[in-house]
Amino acid sequence: MVSAAVGGAIVPFSFAPAPAAARERRGPQSPTARWDFDERAGTVTREAVSGTADPVGYVFDDARFKPDSDPVRRRGVRGRALYFDGYSTVVTASGPGKLDPADGLTVDVWIAPYAYEHGIDGKPQALVNQHDPDAKTGFLLGLRRFGQLVFQLGFGTDLVEVKGAPDQPAAKGRWTHVAATYDPAARQLRLYRDGRLIGTAATPDKAPQLASDEPLLIGRHNRPTLLNGEFHANMYMGLMDSLVIRPGTLDDPTAQQEHGDRLAALPGRRVPRPDLTPHRSRFDGDRHRPQFHMLPPGHWMNEPHAPVYFKGKYHIFYQHDPFGPYWGQIHWGHAVSTDMVHWRDLPIALAPAADSPGPDGIWSGSAYVDGDRGPVLFFTGGDDRLPYRQRTGLAVSTYPTGGDTDLPTWTMKSEPVTEAPAGLPAGPGTAWAENFRDPFVWEEDGVWYQLVGSGIVDYEGTRVTKKHGGTALVYTARRPEGPWKYRGPLHWNDLATQPGPGEVWELPVLLPLPGPRGARTGKHILLVSPWWEAFNPDAVKHTYYWIGTFDKREYRFVPDHEKPREFDFGEHFTGPSGFVTPDGRSVLFSITQDRRSEQQHAQSGWAHNAGMPVSVWLRQDGTLGVEPITEATGLRGRRLARIRQTSVKEANRRLTDISGDMLDIEAVIEPRDATTITLAVRATADDSEQTLLSYDTTERRFSIDRGHSSLDPDVRKGVHGGTVELDGGRLRLRVLLDRSMLEAYVNGTNTLTSRVYPTREDATGLRLTAEGGAARVLELDVWRMNGAYDAPVAPAAYDPPRPTDVDALPNHDFATGDLTGWTVVSGTTFSDANVTTRPDWGWGGPFYQAETQDDATGHHLWGFNPDAGGDDATGVLRSATVTLGGDGVVDLLVSGGNDPDRLYAAVVRARDGKVLAKAIGRAVEQYRRVVFDLSAHIGERIYVEVVDRATGGWGHINIDDVNVPVRRQ
Repeated sequence: MVSAAVGGAIVPFSFAPAPAAARERRGPQSPTARWDFDERAGTVTREAVSGTADPVGYVFDDARFKPDSDPVRRRGVRGRALYFDGYSTVVTASGPGKLDPADGLTVDVWIAPYAYEHGIDGKPQALVNQHDPDAKTGFLLGLRRFGQLVFQLGFGTDLVEVKGAPDQPAAKGRWTHVAATYDPAARQLRLYRDGRLIGTAATPDKAPQLASDEPLLIGRHNRPTLLNGEFHANMYMGLMDSLVIRPGTLDDPTAQQEHGDRLAALPGRRVPRPDLTPHRSRFDGDRHRPQFHMLPPGHWMNEPHAPVYFKGKYHIFYQHDPFGPYWGQIHWGHAVSTDMVHWRDLPIALAPAADSPGPDGIWSGSAYVDGDRGPVLFFTGGDDRLPYRQRTGLAVSTYPTGGDTDLPTWTMKSEPVTEAPAGLPAGPGTAWAENFRDPFVWEEDGVWYQLVGSGIVDYEGTRVTKKHGGTALVYTARRPEGPWKYRGPLHWNDLATQPGPGEVWELPVLLPLPGPRGARTGKHILLVSPWWEAFNPDAVKHTYYWIGTFDKREYRFVPDHEKPREFDFGEHFTGPSGFVTPDGRSVLFSITQDRRSEQQHAQSGWAHNAGMPVSVWLRQDGTLGVEPITEATGLRGRRLARIRQTSVKEANRRLTDISGDMLDIEAVIEPRDATTITLAVRATADDSEQTLLSYDTTERRFSIDRGHSSLDPDVRKGVHGGTVELDGGRLRLRVLLDRSMLEAYVNGTNTLTSRVYPTREDATGLRLTAEGGAARVLELDVWRMNGAYDAPVAPAAYDPPRPTDVDALPNHDFATGDLTGWTVVSGTTFSDANVTTRPDWGWGGPFYQAETQDDATGHHLWGFNPDAGGDDATGVLRSATVTLGGDGVVDLLVSGGNDPDRLYAAVVRARDGKVLAKAIGRAVEQYRRVVFDLSAHIGERIYVEVVDRATGGWGHINIDDVNVPVRRQ
C-alpha cells in the first residue's frame, strides 16, 4: 500500500494483485444508458440508448394551486440541462441497460449544484442511484455534506464507498464533471473531478451485484428519509447534464483525455456559466401567493431579519431553506431595495459551512454598518457537535475590495462572537444555555451592544428544574469582533404572572421610539417572540412588546407597564426585526405565518412571506403608534374608488363593481349610532366565501371573522381581534389585501394580520355594511396594487367547479360527534369515544383536521383511544354503501401509522370486496389530503373501510372529511 497526493489530500492507492476471477481490464465502452436532458418541454426525458421516455416527477406536473407547468430546463454544458428543485424533481428509469458490472462500471455526469444538503440521516444527496443499502447491492453517485463527492457500489456483503477529497467538492454555482469507476482488475473504486483523481477505495475480491429490482432514480435517493410525513430528503438541487452509464473502467490518463476532449468540443474551449437563478415565474398563477409583499423566489422562508441601509440601498435577509418549503438546512436569503417595498433577489448570503460557527445552520441575527467597511452580519450558528449547539458569529461583505453596493458576497469569520457558557448568572437564575440565539446588535457612542435571546432557568447538574421565563442577554464590545463582555439580562418575564412571552425569548428587538413628528423621546420599544420547549397552542402566533427606557449604565430595560402588550391581533404576525432608517424612523419587519399544512406547502412549493414593513412611534398619550411605511403607497396602481361624505348604503352601492385580490383600501367612518361597521373582502356574490373585518362600537373591539373565508376544509379559520378605541369618534381603517395576505391597520394604533384562502375565482368583491344605526362614510379609497418585483403579475388561476348534483357520504366528517352512519365491523379500536374535536394530540402539534361551515369545531376520528387499548387495539370500521357518482373523485384526510398491509383507509367495491384505492398515515399525526380518481368506477356500489390490524408504536390510524360523490337515487 502506498499513498499519493491527490487534489491536496493524501489518497491511498492499492496495488494488491488482481483476483484470479478478475477479467482483463477494459476501458470505457459504449454507453448502456445515457440521458442528455435536451428536451425543451414536457414531463419526460429520453434515455438515448433505448429510446425510452422516462417520466420526470415534478410538483407542478399536476399542480394544485396554479396552472400545470413542466419541469425547469436551462442551458446546459451542451444543449439543455434539467433543473432539480431539491424536493420534488426526480427521474424514474427502469435501469442502466445491459450492464455487467463484473467487467467494470463507469458513471459520469455534469452537475452544477445550487445548494448542499445537510446529509440527513447520514445519506448522500443522490445524483443517480439504483441500490438497496440493506441488501448492499447496486450503485449510487452523489454528494455528502458541503459538496463532497461520493460513489457507492454494492457487493452483497459490502457497500463500498469512495469519497472525494474534502477540498475538492462539486462547487456551487459552476459546472463540474464527475466520473466514478469500478476497476475489477485493481479491485478499486476511483472518483474523478474534472478529469482529476480525487479519491480511491478498495473493493472485495468478488463481482458487484446490481439492484435490478429497484428503480433507477436520478435526483433522489432510493431510500430517502421522509420529513414531516411529506418531504423526501437526500435529493439533489441544481442543474444536471449528460448523465452516462458505461461498462468498462476509467483510468487516470483516459479520464484526463476525455475531459480534455469535452472541453475542446465546447465553444471557446470554455465551460459555460450555469444559470441557477431561481425564477419567480415558476409560481405564476398561484392563487394564494402574495405579489406585493417581500418573499423569496421559492421554497421556505421564515423571519426576515438584519435590515440595514447602506449607500442608498436597503438590504433584508431572511431564514431560508433552499431545498424545499419546509424548515431545515437554514441559509440566509438576501434581497435589496431602494424603498423597502420594491425588491430584487440576490444570491444566498450565508450558507452552512464546515469552517464556520454554523456548520448545521445559519439562524437569525441582525446587521449594522461598521464605518467604511460597510454592514456586518451577526448570526446564530448551529453546531450539533457543541454541548449547547448554538453560538453567535460574524460575517463581512466584500464591499471594501469590490465596491458593489448590492453586497452580493459575504465571508463568515471562522471564530464565534459569543458562546453559550454554562452557569451564566441571569436575574433569578441562570441563562438557559441550550437556548442562546438571535443576536440583535447596534452601535452607540462607540459601544457595540448585542442582545441574545434566551431563557432563565434553575439547573440541578445539567437538568433544568425550574423555568423562570424568557430574557435577552446583554453583551458589549468596542468592535464587532469583540471581545464581548456579558452584562446580564436586559429584562425578563415571570412565567407565573406573565406566561404570554414564553419560556424563551426569540428575536429580541430594542429600538428607540420617536415622537409623532420624529423627535427623540428617550423611550424604547422591546419586542420579543415567545418560545416554549414543548408543544404550546400559542407557539409561533404572537409578538409581545413593552415601552420603556433603556438604562445604558445598568444595561437594563425599565418598562413603563408591567404587563406586556400584544403587537398584532391576528395570530400571524411573528418574528420581528427592526432598524432605524436614515431619516430617523424605527421600522419593523415581520414574517407572516401562512398556517398551512405540510402537504399544502409541498403542493404549493413555497411557505410564508414577509409582512409589510411598519413604522412605530410614541403617541402623545404614551401608547404605541403603528402604520405601514409611507413607501407602501408607491405600490399603488389605478385608483378604483374615491368616495366622500356619504352613507354606508350609498358607499356600498358604489363598491358593487369594484373587486380585486390585490388592493389597498383606506376608509374614515363615523359610526354615529351604528353598533357594528363591517367591511367584507374576498367576497362572492352569494356570501359563500367572504372575510369580515368588523368594528363593534359597544365592545370597542376590532376583529376578523374567517369562518366563511374559504370553502376548503383544510384551511384554518376562526375569529381574532382586540380592543381598539375610536380616534375622535372616527374609525380610521387601512387594509392591504394581497391574495392570501391580509393586513388591517386601525386608527394608527393597532394591527391585525391574517391569511385567507378562497377557492372561488369570483371571491374578489368588497362590501361595506352597518348594523344598529346609520354610519357616515367620510372617506373611502380603493387602489389596485402592483407587484413588488420587476415582472408582470400573472392572474390568479382557479380550479373549475366540481359537480354539485351529488350527495355526501352519511356523516362523512363525523360532525355528529359519534359514529352515526358508520359500522364497527370488528375489534375495539373504533368507537364513539374516538370521535373528538381535539386540535392537537398533546405531545407534538396540531392535527389540522377539517374545518367546515357545518362543523366549525372540527370533529374527526382519532384512532388512538387510551381507554380502549391505545396502539394495541385493533378493528375494522365501515361506512355506508353508496353508488359512486359525480366525477368519481374521492378524497379524505388521513394520518397515523405507516403500515400499508395492516393499517389503512380504503375504497372498496361492494360486489366483490376489491380494494380500489387505499391510503396510509405515513407515521405522522398531522392530516394529509389523499385524492383517488375513481372515475372508471362511476355507477358502482362502494364503501369506505378503515382497517387497523397493527399493534405497538404507531398502531393506529386517523381519518376525517371523507368526501365521496354519491349518486342521487
